[in-house]
Amino acid sequence: MKPLFIFLLMTFTINPNILISQFLNNQNVQVILQGKVTDEYTGNPVPVTIEFRTSSGKKFKIKSNPLTGFYQQVFNSGETIEVILYEWDVIRKTEKFSIPDTNKYAEFERNFTVRHLKEGLQAFKYDGFEKNSANLNSEIESKILELEEVLKFNRNVKFSILVNAHDTYYKTKKTQTVKKEIREKKKKKIVQEEIVQIIEPPTDKILELVDLRFPSLEKVVNKLSRWKDRIFLEKDYTVGDLQEIVGENPPDIVIVVKELKNILER
Repeated sequence: MKPLFIFLLMTFTINPNILISQFLNNQNVQVILQGKVTDEYTGNPVPVTIEFRTSSGKKFKIKSNPLTGFYQQVFNSGETIEVILYEWDVIRKTEKFSIPDTNKYAEFERNFTVRHLKEGLQAFKYDGFEKNSANLNSEIESKILELEEVLKFNRNVKFSILVNAHDTYYKTKKTQTVKKEIREKKKKKIVQEEIVQIIEPPTDKILELVDLRFPSLEKVVNKLSRWKDRIFLEKDYTVGDLQEIVGENPPDIVIVVKELKNILER
C-alpha cells in the first residue's frame, strides 16, 4: 500500500495538471440538453424525429413534443454531438456542436428551427434574374440544385417552380394633391385632398419577360431530370405587389409545395 501512495503523491507533485485535467474533463459527468423545435416559417412548434450521434459512437432517436416542440436528452459533459432533425413533412436538417465541459450537473438550452412543409407553402424564394433580363444570377443554379437533397429525403413532396417578372414589373403608387370645394355653414371652403392611385404595369411586357426567362431557368431545372415527376416548372404572369423596401428586389423565382402526402397513411 505504501509504494502505491508514494507513486500517486509523486505523480501529482511532478505534474498536477494531469489530475486536474482529468477532473475538469470528466466524460462521466451527465448534463441535460433541452430546448424547442419550431417552424422557420411560422414560429410554431413542430413535431420531429431528432437523431443524436455522439463522439463516443452512440446513436439514438427521440421525438419533440407535438404540442410544444420541447425535447430533452441526457449527455456526457464535453461530448461532440451531431443532430439530425427530420420528418415526412419536414426538410431534413443537420447541426453539429459540442456540449460544454463541466465537472458538475448542469442544464443547457439549444433550440432548433426547421422548415415544416405544407401544400401551397412558398418554401423557397429567390431573386434569380438580373432586372429586366433573362440572365440568371451566378449563384442561383446551386440554390435550385439544392432541391435534390430535399427530394431525396422527402419522397412524398412535389414542387412547382414559378418564374415571374415581379422584380421588374410591379404595382406603383401615385399620389396626387387636388383642391376640393366644400361648404361649411353656407360658406364655401377650399381644401386640399390627396388621391392615391395604384398603377399596374403593361400586361404584354410581363408576358414577354416571363417567356424569355422560362428557357433560362428550364436549363437549370433539367439538371434535376431524375426528379422530373416531382418538379414542375411554371410561368407566373401575375403583377408584382407594391415594393415596400426600396432597393430590395422581390423574388422572381418562387418554389411552392405543390403536393404533400404522408406515404405511411393509406
